[in-house]
Formats: sequence, C-alpha cells, structure tokens
Amino acid sequence: MWQLVLEADASGLWVVAFSPFEEHALIFERVPFDETASSPLQAIEDAVYDNPMLLLDFSKVTVLFDTRRFMALPMMPQEACEAMLRAALPADASVATEVLVSPLPAMESCVAFEVPADILGFLRRTFHNASILHPLATSAAYFQARHTRRSSGKTLVNITGNRLDVVTLGDKAPQVLNSFRFETPMDALYYILATRGSAEVADTDEIMVAGDLKARAALTPLLRKYVRYVMPAIFPSVMFRAGKASLSAPFEMIVAPLTAAPAGGQQH
Repeated sequence: MWQLVLEADASGLWVVAFSPFEEHALIFERVPFDETASSPLQAIEDAVYDNPMLLLDFSKVTVLFDTRRFMALPMMPQEACEAMLRAALPADASVATEVLVSPLPAMESCVAFEVPADILGFLRRTFHNASILHPLATSAAYFQARHTRRSSGKTLVNITGNRLDVVTLGDKAPQVLNSFRFETPMDALYYILATRGSAEVADTDEIMVAGDLKARAALTPLLRKYVRYVMPAIFPSVMFRAGKASLSAPFEMIVAPLTAAPAGGQQH
C-alpha cells in the first residue's frame, strides 16, 4: 500500500515514503552519501543497503536522477533523443552510460538524460519496475496539468538545493524547460528573467515559486521588482494529507506520484 520516491543527487538521497490510503503517514529523510566511498556506485549502494526501509516491498517506486547531462527536446522516438543528446553532450569514453527519456506527452516534449550504466543497473535490480525520471520532468508535468487553460506564459520556478528548474508554458509545447545551478538569489533572478526574456514572456504573466522555503523567501521579493504577479506554487492537497513532512520535501518529489510515467523512465 506504500509508495517510495527517491531523488539522487551528487551528495545523497532524498527519501519520501507514504501511503495514499493513510493520513499523516508520510516519511521524509535525507540520506547523505559516504564521502569515503570508492565510487558513485558504491556510495548509492551503501546509502540504500544501510537503510532497510528502502528495500521493503513498495507498490510503486519512482527514482529521480539529478544530472546536468540532460536536454529538453520535442517528443520523438528514443533513438532520436539519444542521438540528439549524444551530439550535444558527447559521452565520456571511460564511463559507460545509458540515455533515458522522461516523456511529457501533454507538452509534446520530453527530457532526455544520461545515467551511468552501473548505477542504472543497480537501480533496476534493486527497485523492481521503478520509474526512473529526470527531476525537471515531474514538476513540469504537474504544472502543465494544473494549468490546461490560458496557460501560455505562466512560469514555475522550483528550487532544490542549488538547482533551479524553470518551466514556462506555451499553448502546448513549453516556451522554457530548463534547469540551472545557482549560488546566490541574484544568480537565480538572472536565469529566470533571461529565459523569460528569450521567450518574450510579458511581465504580467505569473511566476509561481516552489521548493526550498529559505530560497523562496530570498528570491520572491527580487522577482516582484520585475514581474507583476509572483506567488507560491499550488501545493497538492492530497500529499499534504499524507503528512506535514511533505512541506519539507523537494517539490518535484511530492508531485511525482501525481504524474503518470512509464516504468524504467524510457519513452516507447
């Protein structure tokens, strides 16, 4: 009856476990990687095996793999997505990798991303039939589903750690679908305004801000100097009923169970 959502980044795992049939049952934890691990694979293996809860029999498992080696693309076959990603971001010959695709059919788009083959093999062996997705895809899918009418120009800004995801909706395909790393609120402000400017988005089109509470508090007043409507993103009430801990978890993890995605993270 319980579901598991994991997000892997460079330094650890975010963990969300919950039952959609029980109120106030959500568990949220941060599992840091061992800095002395011999490899990224060893780090993620140790993090999972040292936490027996992650090995329980969950009804659904979603793994979000945070990597800078990704591209937002129009919807196209898996082979074409892989070719586009490889052309833009040539693979390191010393590291075996696979390209996965997170489809966004309602946006006529997808996110292609690269995962080391050894880590992908571990995830597939350990979590049966897991959906393996890029974090940008889950927040984009949720945002689009919330704004199906008169959506063009609406922007979602989602902050997790030093990662800034920006999604600006179009009539169907997104005008902006990208992710950045930032150091200061002014850096984040620059990326948001630059992407909206390149898409010729009017300053009257709303920005909805989600994610880390302190980062949101620092960024929101800066945005309001340049954009007329800046407000908190709508939090899914169904996940709030699962437990107050959901308010502390990364936004893309909380909305992941509410977005449909095929197991394995590949487009077929």
